[in-house]
Amino acid sequence: MPLSLIRFYAPIFAVKIGATGLILGLMGFSYGVVYTFSAYIIGKKSEKIGYIRSLEFGLIFYALIILLYVFVKIPYLLILIRGLEALSMSLVWPSLEALSKFFDNKKASTAMYTIGWSFASTIAPYLGSLFTLILVLPFIIASAFSLLGGILAIYLEPLKYEETNVISKIDLGKEIIFPIFFYGFSVSIIYAFYSAYAGIVFGVKGSGMIMSISSVFIVMAFLSAPLFKDEPKIGITLGLGLQVFYVILFVYKEFFLQLVSLSLIFYGSGIIYFYVLYKIMFTEIKGLGIRTGIFESSIGAGYTLGPLIGGLASFYGFDYIWLVAFIAAIVFLFFWVLIKFLPLKRAETIKMQMKIKKSNNKVSYILTALKGDCSFKAGHRFVVYRLHLHHFIANGYPPRFVRPAVDHGLFLQPLTPILIGLQDM
Repeated sequence: MPLSLIRFYAPIFAVKIGATGLILGLMGFSYGVVYTFSAYIIGKKSEKIGYIRSLEFGLIFYALIILLYVFVKIPYLLILIRGLEALSMSLVWPSLEALSKFFDNKKASTAMYTIGWSFASTIAPYLGSLFTLILVLPFIIASAFSLLGGILAIYLEPLKYEETNVISKIDLGKEIIFPIFFYGFSVSIIYAFYSAYAGIVFGVKGSGMIMSISSVFIVMAFLSAPLFKDEPKIGITLGLGLQVFYVILFVYKEFFLQLVSLSLIFYGSGIIYFYVLYKIMFTEIKGLGIRTGIFESSIGAGYTLGPLIGGLASFYGFDYIWLVAFIAAIVFLFFWVLIKFLPLKRAETIKMQMKIKKSNNKVSYILTALKGDCSFKAGHRFVVYRLHLHHFIANGYPPRFVRPAVDHGLFLQPLTPILIGLQDM
């Protein structure tokens, strides 16, 4: 609640005291830089400090930092305050995520955690827009909420946990860092600029309404994410794909189109966040603080780059911030598909070819070639086709110039290692 209120109101406050688009970008950049390093370091130490102790200290620290906004008259000082905010939040978020592990149902606990904070982010922007008659009142309210949360955390009892159904290995680069970095990049652009941008175009209350209604779609993302069953790859692809709606923010300034576009962007971001965190929940408890620290640090890296690039784009006008975000979405989606969906890389192909040559069993030649194919239907068709093909090759059919076309028509890739293996039999 307090963080969401500050995310919404700090850019509006900054513009009111004379901040430019570049300063807004530097505010986000400051938060991102500090958070990138502090989230990892503090996450790594949180197991020793204790997740609950880290949480209570972070919330109380945050409450004190927010009060500094009350005394600010020079826009550049906001850059420093945002950095201090990041330091306090690095005590909070990794610990909250680690605490979600202490439940038997990982999907339910991830949903409870994500829905909890996203619901608060839904109501905070509009509430903030109602308290702007007194310039510093939203900061006082946010500080009070944070202080109350810190005090309540003092009375939480330590939790005990027994390991069940853990994943022994996780690819940090592909499964955590890459997707959650883009999540940080995308949402940081919105949090750094959109409330101020919409405040200029639609007024402060209009801005608050758009941010609150669109934030409902983060809650909807967390509620609907389990419908993708246990296939994070599909969910994350959908989440990245929805980020292309930034182009609507760039082209159109109608209230309804802006609302729908931002809602879909938030929905996609929520899907990405849920599935990356859900993956972490299935890793072992030992080193969990490090992994949640990496998770939050990767978000921080996105927080660093997004506002910085957006701030530079603002020299050409606020609208160009959304164009930059759209281009970034296309680039990230392209690399995600490249990583997750394209055929085997050359190194894997060579490795597979070596396995085929070493095999002495004809059927195992074909089954080895199938390694990595997740489609049973495609695999069945592949085996049937290859058994017939082996018979034809033994008799000199089909001609070599026909085989690639047949393969291509059946969507069978890669071709060469399998043919080599079959011809060596």
